[in-house]
Amino acid sequence: MPHCLLDGKISYMNKDREKIMLLTSWISVIGNVLLSLLKIVVGIISGSLAVLSDGLDSASDVFTSLVILIVTPIISRPPNSKFVYGHEKAENIASTVLSFVIFFMGGQMFITSIGKIIHGEITELPFTIAIWVTIVSIVGKLLLALYQFRQGKRVNSSMLRANAVNMRNDVIISIGVLLGLGFTFLLNLPILDPIIALLISIYIIYSAIGIFRDANVVLMDGIRDTTIYKEIINAVEKVQGASNPHRIRSSHTGNLYNIVLDIEVDGNLSLTEAHRIAQKVEDTIKESVDNIYDIVIHVEPKGVKHCEEKYGVNKDNL
Repeated sequence: MPHCLLDGKISYMNKDREKIMLLTSWISVIGNVLLSLLKIVVGIISGSLAVLSDGLDSASDVFTSLVILIVTPIISRPPNSKFVYGHEKAENIASTVLSFVIFFMGGQMFITSIGKIIHGEITELPFTIAIWVTIVSIVGKLLLALYQFRQGKRVNSSMLRANAVNMRNDVIISIGVLLGLGFTFLLNLPILDPIIALLISIYIIYSAIGIFRDANVVLMDGIRDTTIYKEIINAVEKVQGASNPHRIRSSHTGNLYNIVLDIEVDGNLSLTEAHRIAQKVEDTIKESVDNIYDIVIHVEPKGVKHCEEKYGVNKDNL
């Protein structure tokens, strides 16, 4: 495939991806603003600190969605002499920032829960309207989280998936608020409320660590799914004249793969024929692996002795 056609395809994909991410983020901003204002106002009127805190938590989701709105146009910028691979990794940087926001929220809840357990603070039962608002929040957040996750999976966006995890955590928080209040007053066991909050906070912290880990795999030029190397080796073995795929390296540019590998061909072949085989290998890999940004293939004469290779993947170390 000519490189000009590949570049055009990538450009089209980025524009389409940008539109989806911007639309998804705006829906998230609007939904979270409405839910946040509703819970904050009702929390103040009803005197429920739990609902008020839940509303402030939703306000933080507005911030995370605004981060996505800011970063999305950046990752769609074309490559230049300073960023020859483009700006797509800004998405993973944003995901790292979001992981810290989620971790901070979980940490705050953890500290508050520990304080309530130690000091034996009792949560007051909110008015009925506060309970109904919490139920509305659970339904609304669940719909937003499912939509964010579906769109994030559709365009392979770590930012949207991270935001979906954040909203899923909000659903769990709201459910925990209802369960905590119910157990506190129906069973007359006030200690259960902060214990449930403590368990929720640990889950949120665990989710934040997972987002941070996934984002930094990409920032460190790693890949999450190493099965791609088997697919590359299988693709090379399908091409007649190509052998011994080795020193295979892969990294991410946004949601796309960069692939570099060495292959061996008959040393007596002409340069034109060797290039034809390399091009066939490239085309076969593109047929086997989705979301390719670029492939670089180094051709060597068959049987050449190699020094010990400190990086890359081959059959022996896969």
